[in-house]
Amino acid sequence: MIITIAAYRIDRLLYASHLQGVKSATYRELLEVRENFESVLHSQSLVLRELSTFIGENPDISQKQFAERVSNIRGIDDSVRGIAAAPNMVITLAHPLDQNRGALGLDYRQNSPEYPSIVRMFTSGDEMITGPVNLAQGGAGLILRAPVYRPKLDGNSNAVSGLDQRRAWGVVSLVLDYDLFLKKSGIADAEKRYDLYIDISGHSPDDEGTFVYGKQALLKESTVQLKFDFEFEDWVLHAATKGGWPQTYPGRWMHRTMISVAAVTLILTLFYVLWVSEKRKQAESLLNRGVEALSDGFVMFDEYDRLIMSNERYREIYGFPRSLMTPGTHLRQFLNAGAKILNKSHDSANETDWMRDRLASYQSTNPTDSEQHFSDDRVVKVSDHRLENGSYVGLRVDITELSKAKKEAECASNAKTDFMGVLSHELRTPLTVILGVAKISQNARMLPASKQLFKAYEDGELASSKALVLIDEVFDQLSSMMDRLVKSGEHLLFLVNEMLDVAKVESGTLVVEPTLCAVSDIAEPVIDQLRTLSYQKGLDFEVEQNAEVVFADAVRSRQILFNLIGNAIKFTDAGFVRMNISAEQGMVHFTVEDSGPGIPDEDLDSIFEIFYQVDSSATRRAGGTGMGLAIARSLATLQNGSLTVSSTLGEGTCFVLSLPEPPEDGPIIETKENEAAHLAA
Repeated sequence: MIITIAAYRIDRLLYASHLQGVKSATYRELLEVRENFESVLHSQSLVLRELSTFIGENPDISQKQFAERVSNIRGIDDSVRGIAAAPNMVITLAHPLDQNRGALGLDYRQNSPEYPSIVRMFTSGDEMITGPVNLAQGGAGLILRAPVYRPKLDGNSNAVSGLDQRRAWGVVSLVLDYDLFLKKSGIADAEKRYDLYIDISGHSPDDEGTFVYGKQALLKESTVQLKFDFEFEDWVLHAATKGGWPQTYPGRWMHRTMISVAAVTLILTLFYVLWVSEKRKQAESLLNRGVEALSDGFVMFDEYDRLIMSNERYREIYGFPRSLMTPGTHLRQFLNAGAKILNKSHDSANETDWMRDRLASYQSTNPTDSEQHFSDDRVVKVSDHRLENGSYVGLRVDITELSKAKKEAECASNAKTDFMGVLSHELRTPLTVILGVAKISQNARMLPASKQLFKAYEDGELASSKALVLIDEVFDQLSSMMDRLVKSGEHLLFLVNEMLDVAKVESGTLVVEPTLCAVSDIAEPVIDQLRTLSYQKGLDFEVEQNAEVVFADAVRSRQILFNLIGNAIKFTDAGFVRMNISAEQGMVHFTVEDSGPGIPDEDLDSIFEIFYQVDSSATRRAGGTGMGLAIARSLATLQNGSLTVSSTLGEGTCFVLSLPEPPEDGPIIETKENEAAHLAA
């Protein structure tokens, strides 16, 4: 039944296509007829307009003047039988006069068939076409008429009866040979192949004084329609092939035979598809048994993300219900179930992000491997692969034991690496200071005070009083060096103890003890220890202090500054290192600036991650493992402060350590200046 209905519809479509082609051909052929028709009428309409304009300007025109004017008008051809003018609705002027004498004296008001059209013409002010009419000189004609108006109102004696609203001079008309007009316009030739009818909007064939052509019965049929481009009336040409449109299409029996052959072929193809489908079911059954034998989880979705097949191991890994494993289940249902089974966050935003990541993995055109961690500490390796036809294949392998062993090995390796990295980074600077002072002490004779003492001795100018002064200078310089050595040793001992605190910082168990302390007690030991390094590199080391006290852990704050200034010196090859200490809005800001290479914008947030290094080659040259800034930010946060950074690549970097000022009602701390004032008192 379906094939029969389809065959019938195809047959009707073929007929409709042929009929449309015939109508299109008819339309194209009649386009030329319409153009010729319009061309003839437009050219003669121009003749009438020119003549009516002339007569309107010369209302007292004579027969001789009328004949001369008509003879000089271009556009009059052999199809024109005559031109006449009717002042006050009575024909008194004609050309050529001899052939049209029979029309002279014709009073339109006494011509009941045509007078209504004359009235309509003066009412609208447009030209009128009447025809076909029997002419007084014999034959049929097509009459074009145009109204003529006086330029001025000069009395009522010449007013046309019934047309008092406008002052009319009369009518000018042009008569075309009807048969010759039909031939020139192409209507006569077209009439041999088509049934034609010209429909004039607002008029019927029974209206007197209108143009009539064809049979009105053609309007009841399906016709090809062409509109004429006339200003005075709306004309439509209706056309159909002689005897009506064709009821069949050529070659129909050949097409019907082809349709029958196609139907038989379709039936045979259907049986073949059923046979192939049965074979496919058998192959799928064999494949399912093979997939079930796998020890790993297997799943496959089609290009529309619907389940094709999976094995029992896949269901066991995720704990999916058996009802979910039905072929055709959409991938999103597995994701929803997986989000709950994997004990993902119940926060809707996190769950949405997880599902988006999983969808991206499934839809990736490149093979992807990842790991899924279950709440029961199981780890499953996920391998996703998108096939060429859009299907998706997934493999799930339980690697819990392997993951545990790998994690333990990585933890052991990281622990050793972390310790060695922190040790090499943090101990380098104080050891450098100690070694530098020790080397200078080995060559105490080269100290300026020692040189002066020996020179005075060699010159014989070493009096007891002067010797005492020079010896005091030598000992003062040695004492100053030893003081720096002791401070560096103390800081080195602190750094060794700090290695034990790294784990506490990471676990959040490190305790700081903020107290009221002098800013100078925090900054000066760091400045004294690191000034030597800056001089060795030829850097300008500037310090500006505009704050006195701070509420912080002095030891931990000193550790932070030591790291910041030390890094600035290590990574700056030329220029300056500056530290500005200021108080603002309840915080003391330690600003450390340098003219070093700067840090790229994309690395500014990462430098505070443990073991992160912006430029490993630069770090190897200057020393450090990347732990310092991570520890420094943790220590700043524990003191209710912050550590921020800004940098311009190629121009330098600025770190700002912010620590809280003392409470307004806190105790007064004794700074070194206050202590000296008290002693003087």
